[in-house]
Amino acid sequence: MAVGRDIQYPTSYILDPVAGYRLAKGLGSVRRKVNGILPALMVLLLAASAAGQQKWRYSQVYQPRNPTSQFYTALPGLDLLVNDEFRLLRGKTVAVVTNHTGRDRKGRHILDLLTAEGIDVKVAFGPEHGLTGRIERGERIDEEVETAAGIRIYSLYGSSQKPTPDQFAGIDVLLFDIQDVGARYYTFVSTLTLVMDACARDRIPILVLDRPTPVRGDFIEGPLVQPDYSSFMGLHPVPIRHGMTIGELAIMINEEGWLSERRHANLTVVPVLNWSRYDWWEDTQLEWVPPSPNIPTPETALAYLGTCLFEGTNVSEGRGTMTPFLLIGAPWIEQKSLAAKLNRWQLPGVSFADTTFIPVSIVGMAEKPKYMGETVGAVRLVITDKARFQPVHTVAVMIHTIRESYPHHFEWISPHIDLLWGSDSFRRYIDNGRNIEAHPQTYGAERDAFYQRRKPYLIYHD
Repeated sequence: MAVGRDIQYPTSYILDPVAGYRLAKGLGSVRRKVNGILPALMVLLLAASAAGQQKWRYSQVYQPRNPTSQFYTALPGLDLLVNDEFRLLRGKTVAVVTNHTGRDRKGRHILDLLTAEGIDVKVAFGPEHGLTGRIERGERIDEEVETAAGIRIYSLYGSSQKPTPDQFAGIDVLLFDIQDVGARYYTFVSTLTLVMDACARDRIPILVLDRPTPVRGDFIEGPLVQPDYSSFMGLHPVPIRHGMTIGELAIMINEEGWLSERRHANLTVVPVLNWSRYDWWEDTQLEWVPPSPNIPTPETALAYLGTCLFEGTNVSEGRGTMTPFLLIGAPWIEQKSLAAKLNRWQLPGVSFADTTFIPVSIVGMAEKPKYMGETVGAVRLVITDKARFQPVHTVAVMIHTIRESYPHHFEWISPHIDLLWGSDSFRRYIDNGRNIEAHPQTYGAERDAFYQRRKPYLIYHD
């Protein structure tokens, strides 16, 4: 039996009879020794919390049958199915949407687990970056293959982004298991939406196997997508940093009627156990499997929430290096000057180090990065306090400073920047030279409204 582990909580927890462990603000930092009793109690409380909140019409949270108190790490949804011996899938023909991140806590892939258990898996679908996660951003995938086990594999990032009725023929249930990064413009949530829509169309139940968000679930930052700017980079009116797991988003999408023709799917979310909204990825004790080639670490995922916006400019976001989204620059930037200007802002939780880099072609990561082969003057983001770091506002200040310093070089890439932001308001705000420190006020009201709107769909409560 494990001897337990020390967990540093940002503030202490009190027991709430409805919501399980609820954050008690202002009580200071505490350390708790997690032993065999506390994980079991937390599992029961989280399960009771989810059950008590199920007031949805079309969605439900799966309740595990077998004991889970022997587990001391976070337990993703796939592990709950394994622990319950796949009882939901016995005697059914199954489709799976997954990629290389669809693994249990022991590193075993979902397709291997299902076939080893004799589950009849007929088809599998891969999202952007493919089933292996080794295909570069934006590269269309139209291949169709068959595995040695007889599973037909289709891409959902090619000529079709939604499963067809023919591909669903004979399917009894669909499993969705992909690690998300918590950013609205990361396309896996759009893939989930279209898969849910296809399941609703063909009346096929869908099980979303939930996983922790690596950037915590209690922070919300950034604007919502406006209707005229809905795209595959953001289909729904949610902030850039929404603070929800992919399972919680699935419930919100389903219950809010965001599928086409106001359809609703027969949705079951298999939850994560032993996870708190205040946990960073390191707190889960799970191995980090990069969900796409340019998100190699949880720190990258945190920076990506903001620095992905540089994809909508002619400034390099660090592709063509081994630390993308942490290196920002261009050949016409003088790195020491830019680092000094950015550090004068004294932005919370981050500092800037001057550096240079030469983007190179990296197969599967960035075959044709911006400024390939050129020396790029750059700054490196050094995240000094993850809890205080505000990635969206930080990058807004960075873009403002770069545009102000290099007005004859800086350029937007339109409409990409507007699709990333969710409207043209950010681009117009910067172009008009308005006060960048006041910029968060432009989306504060809609962000706060979303905080309230999401509450009924949270499985893991504050």
